[in-house]
Amino acid sequence: MEERERMEREGAQKRLFKAQPILREEDPIPLPERERKPLTDVEEFVLHVNHRAQERSEFDKKIKEKEVMYKRLREEQETSKLIEEENEIKQMRREMVPHARPLPKFDNPFLPQRSAKDLTKAKSPISRVKQRGGRRQRANS
Repeated sequence: MEERERMEREGAQKRLFKAQPILREEDPIPLPERERKPLTDVEEFVLHVNHRAQERSEFDKKIKEKEVMYKRLREEQETSKLIEEENEIKQMRREMVPHARPLPKFDNPFLPQRSAKDLTKAKSPISRVKQRGGRRQRANS
């Protein structure tokens, strides 16, 4: 019991706020004095704006030249393609005009040669109509 009361008192004392003491000039650990550093010298810095602008303008000129060149090439290809198509159409129209067949040449007329085979002997066809009629009569009877 006593031990418990003692522990409660110690806990209550620990919970109480206790501020740190204020340090005075006569404190045993003095702070070092601040050193005065020289002011920083401002150095001029170089912006590459003008140089980059010039490079960019040259780059833009090259790109425009390429675009103009490609555009000119494309137009030339289109015009050549149109001319070629027109020529093909003209050629097709020329070919599609109906023309008369040329006369056959009778310089070497066809002369048939006599065959070595015997002539075909005529044979009368056997008509099966009579046989069918006979079957019908037999089937009906």
